[in-house]
Amino acid sequence: MTDIWLPLAATALAAALTWWCCIRPMVKNRSCCTTAADPELQEELRRAREELQQLRDDATPLAVPPTRPEILDR
Repeated sequence: MTDIWLPLAATALAAALTWWCCIRPMVKNRSCCTTAADPELQEELRRAREELQQLRDDATPLAVPPTRPEILDR
């Protein structure tokens, strides 16, 4: 019976620390981050999303394999 107290205490401590460090600040502010009403920030986020989408599009492999082998020694 005493073998179970240490894991239970560690679990309770982990839950308490999670509440204190993560959940409580979010509940206090009602969100994990502030609402972004700044137009400059919104513009920067839009540009970053566009760049991410472009990088993802560039990284996708070709739908049709090339007919000849690609020469990499140029």
